[in-house]
Amino acid sequence: MYDILVVNKNYDAEGPDSISVRIGDLVEVLDMGDSPLNAAKKPKLDPQLNIGQSEDRLDSSASRHKLAVKPKKNHQSSSHRRSVSPQPPYQPKPNEKWKVRIFDGDDNAKAGWIPVSVLDINHTEQAVFGEKSNDASYRREAVVRELVETEEEFAKDLQQVVDNYLKYIDNKDNKVPRVVRDHKDDIFNNFKQIADFHNTVLIEGVKYYANNPKMIGKTFLRLERDFDKHVKYCRDAPVAQEFLASNDEIRDFFM
Repeated sequence: MYDILVVNKNYDAEGPDSISVRIGDLVEVLDMGDSPLNAAKKPKLDPQLNIGQSEDRLDSSASRHKLAVKPKKNHQSSSHRRSVSPQPPYQPKPNEKWKVRIFDGDDNAKAGWIPVSVLDINHTEQAVFGEKSNDASYRREAVVRELVETEEEFAKDLQQVVDNYLKYIDNKDNKVPRVVRDHKDDIFNNFKQIADFHNTVLIEGVKYYANNPKMIGKTFLRLERDFDKHVKYCRDAPVAQEFLASNDEIRDFFM
């Protein structure tokens, strides 16, 4: 299984062989290029076997003999292993790039080269090699981070509509067609309520439990009835769109 890492910096593709990634993306490391870690991850073959170095294949009897006479390895005692100092943090070379694939469970996911500097390797071999016992928590952290960032961006977009349209229409100093002011609620419905909900309630609940992912679901359960606002908006949206399409003055105002 390939190593799974989290992207900690945005990166835009610079050529056909690279891909764009965003903060919080999970990626699988496919190729470390010329990195010395590539050699470190490859299993070392027993020199006594000389596999792949002889032009003549060994017959089965010779192979069995090689395995039979293979010298035993002298393993260090557990007490000695514990006394060995940890490996120094891995320092990527300048402009070093690894080939990665965006981790989303899709076999056809995009793959390409990105700078190692945008990957959260924590400067430890455990992070580079993907210590599997930590993979679950690592993924949860990335998912929660993406959830918070996505909700913040969505709330910001909603608020921009409120500021640029609803507040503008409500300001009597602005030149707004009378028909637009009279039918503002028909056009926007309960949009402002939804924007307020995302900007002041939901985002705070998600952030509150960001360090305890198992509790995030409680935020949505507790606010279950508040999502009725979205149901109402989606239900009435076709009527608002039809109203806009049939009124040239209103449509021209929003163009």
